[in-house]
Amino acid sequence: MEMNSFWKSFDLMLLTLLISFLVVDYKSTEAETQVPSANMSAGQVSQQCHTNATIKVSVQMDTDVVLCCLHCSPKEFVMITWTIFPGDETSCIIAYKKDKNITKETNCSGTRITWESEPERNFSLHIEPVTIHHEGYYQCDLVTPDGNFRSLYHLSVLVPPPVVNLSEEENGTVVCKAAAGKPAAQISWVPKGDCFTVKETHDNRTVTVKSTCTRNSFNASNVSCFISHLTGNRTLYLNHEILRNVLNQKLLQELERMKWSHMPATQRRAIHSMIVGLR
Repeated sequence: MEMNSFWKSFDLMLLTLLISFLVVDYKSTEAETQVPSANMSAGQVSQQCHTNATIKVSVQMDTDVVLCCLHCSPKEFVMITWTIFPGDETSCIIAYKKDKNITKETNCSGTRITWESEPERNFSLHIEPVTIHHEGYYQCDLVTPDGNFRSLYHLSVLVPPPVVNLSEEENGTVVCKAAAGKPAAQISWVPKGDCFTVKETHDNRTVTVKSTCTRNSFNASNVSCFISHLTGNRTLYLNHEILRNVLNQKLLQELERMKWSHMPATQRRAIHSMIVGLR
């Protein structure tokens, strides 16, 4: 009887501990979902009513982005103001005053920055589509009877390199290039060779990266250039055997042309021997 009582008490204690762990785990999970990330991806981004951090947002060019002013929606507010500080242009201000139901914009014409919907119901800002000129800081100030709240974003615009190519030059080098990307692309080779990389920054803050290698430094007939970028990766391939055949064909055509030109017979015979050797 005492033994049964002991096991019942032990089972009750285990059950109590299990329930306490489940409650703690649930509360921990709930708290984690309520804390906004300090570095969010593109799309609709939200945060709490008060924050001291700048929310970093990265979005690819020619896509849409929605920035939420506040995670919580106060029932009463007086005015909401979005102030945009682009990197190389005049600041833009979009404001809405509730009591008079009026909106006002300053220096925002042609920026493609608008309210997502009616500002009295939705404080979010909509950019469609995003261009490189939209990069900068976005500050939302909300005035309410309970106090003023501020949200601050830093928007970074990603530009995929519009041109990527791999070529073999006449001076005996192989060149891999990723043009006008933002940020700069990273270039690597397989196998590794004797290479150097040059970066050129353009006026619009995009960067062209060019990696040049000595062709004979690759101990393989097949060479690949790997271009890594935040918007996506590309791999370009170079087959030395194919290229050598192409060059030989061009040389053959030139030698055939020279063989029938007006030159001494000894030179024509020498050219004929070269043609036979290439074939």
